Amino acid sequence: MVLPVLLAASAVFAFSFLAWMVLPHHRRDIRPLPDETPLMDAIAAMEVEPGLYMFPNCEDPADYRSEAFIARYRRGPWGTLTVRPSQPKFGVNLAVSMALYLLVAAGTAWVVSASLPETPTVGAVFVPALVIGLLAYGVGPLCGASFLGKPLRFMLTDLFDATVSAGLNAIVLALLWPGG
Repeated sequence: MVLPVLLAASAVFAFSFLAWMVLPHHRRDIRPLPDETPLMDAIAAMEVEPGLYMFPNCEDPADYRSEAFIARYRRGPWGTLTVRPSQPKFGVNLAVSMALYLLVAAGTAWVVSASLPETPTVGAVFVPALVIGLLAYGVGPLCGASFLGKPLRFMLTDLFDATVSAGLNAIVLALLWPGG
């Protein structure tokens, strides 16, 4: 099962790279600000620690009922902000992505092998592998997307990628399944 898992994860990795770097469907998902310099200067001046932030927000939940917070909340803007500890490390991000794709492929193979007869058909492997892939690649990321304010278009393109990734994972595992 090692080779099918490695090849399934590699197929998803290759598609993910193509989806973000070559194909056009993500080009409008993450846009630049009209003028990012004032915002970057403000964040630097505030010495914001790395982390995920939502605004408007309060440190103490009791303050959510304060007039000052309610006024800020009604006025807006509303958003989320991720501050990284350093410049993004592209190689590390790619390695982490590949590790996660390997985890999904291995987990899929384990669940499918535990639930099917010793020599299943291609279709018998494909269907549960596809469902597991859709759950792993599609449902997980969507759970917090609306709370973090991701636009509908971003969620839909992510779901498209998840569907293709789940399909690739399932196809490779089904076609290379031992005894299949």
